[in-house]
Amino acid sequence: MFGMRVATTALRERPRMEELAEEARRRARELGRPVLVSITTAAPAHDPLALFARARGATHNRFFWSVPSSGLALAGLGAAWSVETAGPGRIGAARAAWGELVASAAVDRGENLPFAGPVAAAGFAFDPLRDPSGDWAGFPEGLLLLPRIMLARQGERASLTLNGLVGPDTSTAALAAGAARRLSALIGRGWRHDDRPAELGLADALDPDAWRTMVARAEAELRAGAMEKVVLARAVRAESGRPLDIPGALERLRHDYPDTFVFAVARGGRTFLGASPERLVSLRGGVVSAHGLAGSARRGATPEEDERFGAALLGSAKDRAEHEVVVRTIVEELAGLATDIAAPAEPTLMKVRNVQHLFTPISARIVPGHTVLDLVERLHPTPAVGGRPSAPALQWIRANERLDRGWYAGPVGWIDAAGEGEFAVGLRSALTSRLVATLYAGCGIVAGSDPEREFQESQIKLRAMLGALAGE
Repeated sequence: MFGMRVATTALRERPRMEELAEEARRRARELGRPVLVSITTAAPAHDPLALFARARGATHNRFFWSVPSSGLALAGLGAAWSVETAGPGRIGAARAAWGELVASAAVDRGENLPFAGPVAAAGFAFDPLRDPSGDWAGFPEGLLLLPRIMLARQGERASLTLNGLVGPDTSTAALAAGAARRLSALIGRGWRHDDRPAELGLADALDPDAWRTMVARAEAELRAGAMEKVVLARAVRAESGRPLDIPGALERLRHDYPDTFVFAVARGGRTFLGASPERLVSLRGGVVSAHGLAGSARRGATPEEDERFGAALLGSAKDRAEHEVVVRTIVEELAGLATDIAAPAEPTLMKVRNVQHLFTPISARIVPGHTVLDLVERLHPTPAVGGRPSAPALQWIRANERLDRGWYAGPVGWIDAAGEGEFAVGLRSALTSRLVATLYAGCGIVAGSDPEREFQESQIKLRAMLGALAGE
């Protein structure tokens, strides 16, 4: 029923689409290239995750984004337009391509609807200079993808956006019919959680003792003054005897971790998904928001134990120093792109289901003329995922980590036609195929870090994705 109602909505918008398409055809003739048409209308306030789930196998590209605690969810299907970029300039190249696309677009945003107009999914590799392994085939170093269909829900209000490229002779009927056909193909596709727990066979990508040795070597170099901080990641391979239930994992993540950014980017048979506690940056209404998040401890089994662990974290000189490096760097990097930069002098605790972090919110006002991708390019990688100073830390990671992070710890999020949007750091995440998932976790190493403690911290961070994929 839901699919039929949405498909009917798409067909009902054909007269408005015809008007937009005629304008787009005129612009296409002038520019000598296709022009984007984007039309947004009110939609039934159903769960976008259901649409994401039903579309498996129906389209090569799917995108899901949710901030459960705020009632926000987006699902995008297909690709009306996309651009792949590479190299250190991958974020700037994506920004330029998006700006060119939306500058000439013919857009009807409807009336006061959430996420009206074209909204592109975006993801970027952590480090374009690393040695690629091939594990991340289909996930380029930089990707902007504008879905053909996007369903957005904010609280009890929802919108449906249809996007397409129009050339001088493109048929509007074909545009409308194509959108309706894609939606109709999802009618009747069932989606039900597989409630049976899945048994996952686990194997470390790097022997745990070798990983601890690497941490000890990094700590010795940090004590010698080579760097202030370096972040080292682990990868764990999980194999399942039956197909992994990705929509079910996303449902569990948003239920168990409502204050995180729950995301998924599906490219063919692979999906990168996670529940990140860390906002890299958001830009909404000219207001810039970022998270300083570094320093971690496990949750307690009782309220008293949890409070004790939290107090110890707040009082830890090692964790406070690690956290201060992150906050200081974010504030420094925002200068020039933003004004009125503000950050509390003392961190608080961010508590999620299995871990608590030192947390400092940072706010500012954007300097006119800049976009969220300008902020992403300036801030990534923060010391929370790379290190400080950034260049020697990244060089140390490339030389010693023996891991292709791909999009893990990279920016993942969305951007709208105004250049605003939101990006999380791709943490608490996994890259999955049909039967196999590679899970990632990282730890910030500073002078005084203990290899065994860091290993146990990484184990705690892996639990979120392990539990979601195993159905626990």
